[in-house]
Formats: sequence, C-alpha cells, structure tokens
Amino acid sequence: MSFVLQLPRQAVLILLLVFFGAMCTSSLIPVMGFFIVEGLGQQPWQIALYSGIVAPLTIVVNRLLGERLDRMVAVKPLLLISIIAYLLMALLLSSLPPFWLLVAVGAPVMAVANGATSTEFTYGRLYAERHGIEITQYNAWLRMGVSLAWVVGPAMSFITIDLVGFRVAYMISAGLAGIWFVLWHLAVPNDFRAPQRPPRPVELDGIDWWLLLAALVCTLIAIGNVLFTAAMPLFFVREVGLPGYTPGLAISAKCVVEVIAIFSAARLAERFGPRAVLAGAAILAILTFAAFAQVSSVLQVVILGAIEGYYYGLFAGVAISFVQSYAPDKPGRATALFMNSLYLGGFIGNVSMGFIADAFSFQAVIYVAAASGVPVLLALAVLRPPRST
Repeated sequence: MSFVLQLPRQAVLILLLVFFGAMCTSSLIPVMGFFIVEGLGQQPWQIALYSGIVAPLTIVVNRLLGERLDRMVAVKPLLLISIIAYLLMALLLSSLPPFWLLVAVGAPVMAVANGATSTEFTYGRLYAERHGIEITQYNAWLRMGVSLAWVVGPAMSFITIDLVGFRVAYMISAGLAGIWFVLWHLAVPNDFRAPQRPPRPVELDGIDWWLLLAALVCTLIAIGNVLFTAAMPLFFVREVGLPGYTPGLAISAKCVVEVIAIFSAARLAERFGPRAVLAGAAILAILTFAAFAQVSSVLQVVILGAIEGYYYGLFAGVAISFVQSYAPDKPGRATALFMNSLYLGGFIGNVSMGFIADAFSFQAVIYVAAASGVPVLLALAVLRPPRST
C-alpha cells in the first residue's frame, strides 16, 4: 500500500482507469454465454459461433493497436475507439438483438472493445518508464485492478439479471461507460505517446522466438486455467454432487487470495526472478488441479480455491512484466502479444473442454488442466533470460 501512496496523481488515475475499464468489460464478457442461451433462446453450441469470431478478431485488434502505440501514435484516440465500441456493444445488448445481429455486428464491436485492456497496460508501462516508477510493482498493481474489477463486474451483472432482467443489466453496463470516459479524459494526456527508441540491429528484426516462447508460457497457463474454470461448476455439482452454490464459493476464495498473491509476486520476482515465480505457479497449479479432481466436500473446495487463487495471483502479478522484458524497446507489441496469449489460451481451453468432457468426463478435463502445467515447466526450462537493454 505504501507503494501506491507514493505514486503521483497521474499514476493513481491510470490505476483507476484500468479498474473501471476492466469492470465495464467484465460486466459483459462472462455473461455472454448465459445471455445467448437464456436471453436469446439459442442452443449452447451457438456460443462457439460468437466466441469463434470475438477471440481471433481481438487478437488482430490487439496486434494493430500495439503496433500503432510502438509507432508513437497517441494513446488517447486509440483508447477512445475501444471505449466507444464498448458503449455501442452494451447498447446493442440492451436492445436484446437477434442472434445473427449479435454475431455479425456485436462480435466485431466487442473485439474492438477488448483492445482497451492492452492499450491501458501499454500506457501504464510507458508512464512508469517515463517517470521512473518501478515497473514490475506498477504492473502488479495494474493487474490487481483487473482482478478486483472481475470480482465486482460479473457479480453485479448476474445479480441484476436475476432481479430485473438482461435489458436493465446492460443499460447499467452502458452507464458505466460514462465513468470510464471521465477517467479517460483525466488520466490520459492528449499528446502522450511512446518515446522514440533507437532501431534494433538488423539481425534482430525478424521473428523474435524468445518473445514468442515467453508468450507461449502464458498461453499454456491460460489453457489450464480456462479448462478448469469451464469444467469446475459442472464437475462439482453434476459429478461430485456438491450444492449448487459451491462453484461461487470457490471463485470467491480464489479472487480474495489472488489479490493478495499479486502483491507478493512482484517482490518474489525481484528476489528470485520472474521465471522462478512462474515455475512455482505452474507446479502449484499441477498439484491444486489434481487435488480438485478428488474433492468430496465444500470445505475442501474452498481451501483448494484459496490455493488456486495464490497460484494464479503469482502468474498474474509477474506475467506481463515477464513478456515485456523480452521486448523492452517495443512495449506495445509485447503487451499486445501478452494479452493475445491469454485470449488464445482461453479460446483453446473453452473449445477443448467441450470435446474432452463429451468424450470422457468433467473430471478428465480437470486432470488435463493439471497436466497442462508440465509443458509450462518445459518451456521455462528452455527459455533463456531476456537480453539486457
């Protein structure tokens, strides 16, 4: 907490910008599958049609925005595009559109809105560099803001939907865009852009395999996390026979501990290095998911949920700085690649979960989630330290 108290006003505003931006998008993203099935009366498999468009388009959007930030395009107009896209998406959803319109128009618009997170994290990194703020700790606080937002946003939407329906919930989400816009106006100077950097040597201008391998580590961790998160509710309730509120308790325990773990991750990275922290997180994930597959009581679920929060908090606290360290002269590209690695991991995890569960069981999905930590350790063993700048 003393770190935040010592930050300049602008740095605190950036933290608030990231928090409210994430709260806005998190009020839409986790509800979408539920909305497609319950709100629009579609079949569950049709969720994949929407996700299959949003995920790859988000990757393209993040890449384009990252390249423009690295080319010294001002941050403010790029972020404004994503905020406007979010507002349009929330208003579209509040109209309860036909499914074809959601796929044809809503999915591309949501992909543009998703680009806000990458842009904000790149802006935070650039601001920290310019003002001599310790980057790893500041990134950890930015990531903690996202975690806190995801505690609030989804719960707010689901409770509102349960009480008054989808239309009102999405109108509230649209209203949140007003706060996001105010923070955008206050936190981002009109002319803020990346500094001009010396060109890289010609031999390094090709494919940066070490940067890609660093991003692959994040993709593999994201696959395991999404496999477990997607299968967990049905495994607990349908296969283990636990009460319907059990998944919610597990998520709550995870989120609380995750925030605490993000604080400690930066300090651990300073002492042992980010690769060691990520390796520890992968080992903890393997053990935790394997234990989850054998639970038989709510108490066991809550305890393991807290442990899961610690592993994911370690990952969340250092991952973005870890990837950025492999391209210190191109923070926009590195941040976009990091965000895309998460979206790619989420896409692979969601699609794979359905096939594995259909062929075997939801318990098998959780075992696969545990096994996904092994290639993380192998990739970290191969990965060399980032080049010095």
